[in-house]
Amino acid sequence: MGKSADTDTVEAPTPDALFSADDDLATLWFKAYQGEVSGEIVFGTVAGRAEDADHKKKMERLSLLERRTREACVGAMIRNGLSTAADEQTVREAKALGDAVAGLAWTDFLSAFDPITTQFIALYERIGEVAVADGAESELLVAHELALREFARREIAGRTGDSIELIDALPYMN
Repeated sequence: MGKSADTDTVEAPTPDALFSADDDLATLWFKAYQGEVSGEIVFGTVAGRAEDADHKKKMERLSLLERRTREACVGAMIRNGLSTAADEQTVREAKALGDAVAGLAWTDFLSAFDPITTQFIALYERIGEVAVADGAESELLVAHELALREFARREIAGRTGDSIELIDALPYMN
């Protein structure tokens, strides 16, 4: 998501904006890994500002999901000779985005999950296509993104009691 240049509204990016078919593996992994850094910060920021106890708990869980997913990718990053440091620009932008979306209505915030998860699923699948050795991490990344998407869909549909189940079912969330 990004802020529109001429308004204060938060807009979801277009589905093809995250990566290019010409991106090399290092670029794809950088975007993927920093996406997890960003997600952890955004969800943590929203959790920290949430007034609703249930929303706070769920955002804390999503922040943990992003951290654990990032940690699960460290092996692939090292295997590919890439840094696992958080990019300073990513951190700044994630903090600003977290502040921006924390004030949104819950369903408005959740409605952005679908286009964002669509972009990241495509990115993660592309990593698996480009680097067979990174297939396990690619699959893990896709699974976590699908769980995020379904979480938001269930929340929006009023299924708040079981919305977090797919997140908790991921093997590294126990």
